[in-house]
Amino acid sequence: MKRLSGRNSIILLLVLRALYSMNWYNVSPMLFDITSTYHVNASLSGLILSAFLMGTGLFQIPSGLVASKIGSKNTALTGMAIMSIAATTSLISNNFTVFLVTRFIVGLGSAFFFSSGIAVLNDIDEKNVSRNIAAFNTAFAVGGGFGVVGFAYFLQFAPWQLLLAIGGFVTLILTILAFILITDLTVKRTTRGDFGKKIYKRITSKPLILLSMSLAGYWGLNFTFEEYLQPYATNLGFSGTVSGFIGSLSLFAGLLGMLLFAFFATKKASIVLPGLVVFISAVIAFQFFGLPYYLFLTAILGGSISVIIFSLEYAYVVKIESEKQFVALGISIVNALQIATGSTITFLFGYLFAINPEESWIWLGIIALLFLPLGASVWKVKN
Repeated sequence: MKRLSGRNSIILLLVLRALYSMNWYNVSPMLFDITSTYHVNASLSGLILSAFLMGTGLFQIPSGLVASKIGSKNTALTGMAIMSIAATTSLISNNFTVFLVTRFIVGLGSAFFFSSGIAVLNDIDEKNVSRNIAAFNTAFAVGGGFGVVGFAYFLQFAPWQLLLAIGGFVTLILTILAFILITDLTVKRTTRGDFGKKIYKRITSKPLILLSMSLAGYWGLNFTFEEYLQPYATNLGFSGTVSGFIGSLSLFAGLLGMLLFAFFATKKASIVLPGLVVFISAVIAFQFFGLPYYLFLTAILGGSISVIIFSLEYAYVVKIESEKQFVALGISIVNALQIATGSTITFLFGYLFAINPEESWIWLGIIALLFLPLGASVWKVKN
């Protein structure tokens, strides 16, 4: 079978990225159905999200190491296969503990796809990698939005186990096609004697660590914002339907971020990155005033700006890496540090939100800003 052109290979990767996000977010509208099915307290629904996040966080760096050895395409698509197969096992998960294990494995598979997927984009079209990364992140936003809205709608007609399995099966079919059709560019590999030294150099890279940690607070802000936007809308008096729409709006707003990215990509990263983080931190902190319709604005701004910030960040990591073999590893290091730190912020926010929902947004904005100065010396290296 004839391989796809570089352009069509990228399009198929974007479709897989959307399916990846769909398999992440489609459990959100099902959380209470899932706990009800397994006869566990609804308060344990947070474990479903945590299991996924733990899987994707713990296996970020291992995925980068694997990609350095067997190639980015093989690593990315193997991750998608693991993710999709694990999603289909919802049909045979006979208790809550088993289901949590399957969500952990879904997260594990996602870790192997994400950083390697960006490396494949760089392998195929290095010249336009920044633009392609923005499209990659936009596909994530659209897929996640469909996961929330689409699966909430389908839940009226089919049990959640079947819906998760169908999502996994469709993803698996597209993954198999991608294995066959996506062009496989060979990247020069480091000799065995140098491999360990180069891995160590990147894991201990000061620019990578500082960049990761400077935006770790923002990662936590963005993830927390997306997870708590819908319940906060309900807390302010919106109906379940409208609250769900507001929650998905932050994801679909990624399309606007894709349109704006071309403008911000031409500006200095040393100004754009911290400037956008300060701006969106302030916007979200102003939810302290509890203005109901202000949520629509924060949803649109939060979703669009996240695409811009993360696309600029990942493009920067690609630029400072001199060897294509280690692009996936560099991105996986950034993700590992940000997920670990950001997840802690989300946990802390949950405690603050339970005490005072409005005031918790101010603290979230402040925490995001506390990390920002760590990147001051990094952003000036390359713009």
